[in-house]
Amino acid sequence: MIRKVILCILLVLMFPADGLIAEESSALQELTELSDTVFQLTRQSQYDEAVQILHYFEERLKAAERDGTEDVMTGSEIRQVSLAHHDMLKSLESEETEKKVKFKAAAQFRMLMDAIESDHDPLWGSLKKPIMDSFRSLKADIQKEDNLTFREQWNHFLSLYDTIYPSLTIDISPKQLRSVSNHIEVVEHRDFQQMTESSKLERLTLLEKDLEDVFNQVEEDDADPSLLWVILTTGSIILSTLTYVGFRKYKAEGDRHKKREKDWPK
Repeated sequence: MIRKVILCILLVLMFPADGLIAEESSALQELTELSDTVFQLTRQSQYDEAVQILHYFEERLKAAERDGTEDVMTGSEIRQVSLAHHDMLKSLESEETEKKVKFKAAAQFRMLMDAIESDHDPLWGSLKKPIMDSFRSLKADIQKEDNLTFREQWNHFLSLYDTIYPSLTIDISPKQLRSVSNHIEVVEHRDFQQMTESSKLERLTLLEKDLEDVFNQVEEDDADPSLLWVILTTGSIILSTLTYVGFRKYKAEGDRHKKREKDWPK
């Protein structure tokens, strides 16, 4: 009898706490799932539907804030999500915004929410291979003195890095991101073209090492390859044109604010 009483007391004490944790986790999971829906709709060019989901996302985010989502999202993360939501909404509602820009904003928004929710295996980690492989081409272009191809490959690299940058501000320290940014700025500067071949290769190697360190902080994500597949098979959507401008914008926002879904829809 005494055992039963003790068991009942333990159950009463345990369930409210478990319920609270589940509620907080559920709120963040719901927001992440909504960001995935926005991504999928944007991918299919269903912009009106994506806008409706974004409006609902805003309502759920405000409700989560009132209910104390700060326990699972920091104040800076909430502000960053709100900013990304605003940019995403503005992009989708504008008829003048190109399809590739809308798609990229959706991919960034999706990966940002995943970075906040995931403790490991973030979606942005799935872009390690194409980003790191780009250095092989960049170094080859320098050795061949092919400046035109180098610039095209460099723009491609920047497009990929820009895509994951908002998520990096969640998972990677500001110090590491500043180091990567400094190396990028050196290559972007016009004086880079005046350097010797060995100096150029040295600069690229430093950038490559810093990025390798960034990716090594997370386990490789082999469970959610579809985002990588979508990005890489849309070629022109994120190739060349989406370059350093976007990176600078998100870098500025990241400095200012400082801070999986398990089954990715196929």
